[in-house]
Amino acid sequence: MSSSSSKSPVRLILFDVFDTLCTPKLPIHEQYYDEAMKGGVSPHSITPLSVRQAFRPAFKAIDSKWPLYGKHATPALTPEEWWTKIIYQTLLEAGAEKKDLDENIGVIGPALMSRFESDEGYRNFPETTSCLQELRQMGVKTSITSNADPRILKTLSSLEILPLLSHPPTLSWDVESAKPSSRIFHAACKACEEDVGEGVIMIGDELKADFRGSTQASLEGRLIRRHGEWSDGAARASGEDLSGVNVIASLAEVVGEVKRRNNVS
Repeated sequence: MSSSSSKSPVRLILFDVFDTLCTPKLPIHEQYYDEAMKGGVSPHSITPLSVRQAFRPAFKAIDSKWPLYGKHATPALTPEEWWTKIIYQTLLEAGAEKKDLDENIGVIGPALMSRFESDEGYRNFPETTSCLQELRQMGVKTSITSNADPRILKTLSSLEILPLLSHPPTLSWDVESAKPSSRIFHAACKACEEDVGEGVIMIGDELKADFRGSTQASLEGRLIRRHGEWSDGAARASGEDLSGVNVIASLAEVVGEVKRRNNVS
């Protein structure tokens, strides 16, 4: 439930992106498989399931070798180069022939990145736009706090989210610190010219990264869990203890809370 004992007006709302404001149109692994087929990978070498099973191990391996999207590697990687490594390693571990990948990654990589930078790869939740519009009309500051590189700005622009925010997103790429670290939440508040504390709400779908991280940083946390709807890659632990957690099922609940706390009729 979204009720809170907090009585002070809401000054700033920070949003997570994926599975909070938007979600993949198709599961990530299906989109990887689709572009791999278009790009020349043999249909006999991989399946959507093998891609699904390969993605997380590949991601962890690349992130461990080149943390922070390769920003401080020698030589430094661009986000595009880093994601190309993720795509290559995922498809290789899924069963694709190395020869196929070496010949076609120059097509597959850009096609996948372009897809995920647009509304071809993602869609907004039904209440996303109206929520951001109403918060703007009420004069509440809004921004995004995301573990992401600058490519996400293209996605947010394509989904028409970016123009509705009062302040630019705070990204782990820029801050060089990721959720659930307090550092990224405090950096977001500073960028929005608001003090940390009551009246600043962080909304996200991950218990540890979004809710626990924000509350430990002295923000108010709201864990969004839509009924029966989340993407294949959403972080959900079996047996999660949600006691004492402010859970909401829709962004509309936050709009209602702001109206109550800010005395907006």
